[in-house]
Amino acid sequence: MLQDLARAFQMLGDPRVRGVLLWSIGLAVATLIALFIGVEALVTWASDTGYRWLDHTFQVLGAFGTAVVAWFLFPSIVVAVSGVFLDRVVDATEDRLYPNLPPPRQVPLAESLVSSLRLLGVGVALNLLALPLYFLPLINLPLWLALNGYLVGREYAELVAARRLTPVLAARLRRDRRLAFWLSGAVIAAMLAVPLLNLIAPVIGAAFMTQRYQRYCADATIALRDNA
Repeated sequence: MLQDLARAFQMLGDPRVRGVLLWSIGLAVATLIALFIGVEALVTWASDTGYRWLDHTFQVLGAFGTAVVAWFLFPSIVVAVSGVFLDRVVDATEDRLYPNLPPPRQVPLAESLVSSLRLLGVGVALNLLALPLYFLPLINLPLWLALNGYLVGREYAELVAARRLTPVLAARLRRDRRLAFWLSGAVIAAMLAVPLLNLIAPVIGAAFMTQRYQRYCADATIALRDNA
């Protein structure tokens, strides 16, 4: 895993990846700003209860709550938003590390958008449901990492597998290799939680998951395709 992660960082030297990296950083910053503004607006609305003591409590906790909620929601949203162009990173990674692969399946933009939006909705909903538990010491970080590791791993697994399989077969592969994808997703989610590193984590994650897919899933891909 460490070797795959190191190679993923090395992919930043590829000109195609550097171009995507600028988009990734821009989208990550825009996502954080939008999250802060959105959550702040929600807190402001909730603080208008008509009870002075309650309004004051909301206002005092508002800044802290805004930062916490935005941080917890960031992985699901930024991965879904950036997923529509990360296929270029997968292309570059396959070309450099796996030059003998056959040409990938061209994934329609509509298919990619539907998948990203569906997972975005699920990710935001699950994180909001788990939000009260995020404020509890000891269990908050393990729970967040487990939940977002699953969500991020699923998004990147679909990104990579969809290029080699139909959506139905890609879903079967994701179920068969759920533990491998979850562990890889947890690594990417951990990077998304680190300030500054989270700006480049979507690109690193795409290169990293491409290698994890080839390491653990290439044979399964051929078997599924042959048996379809």
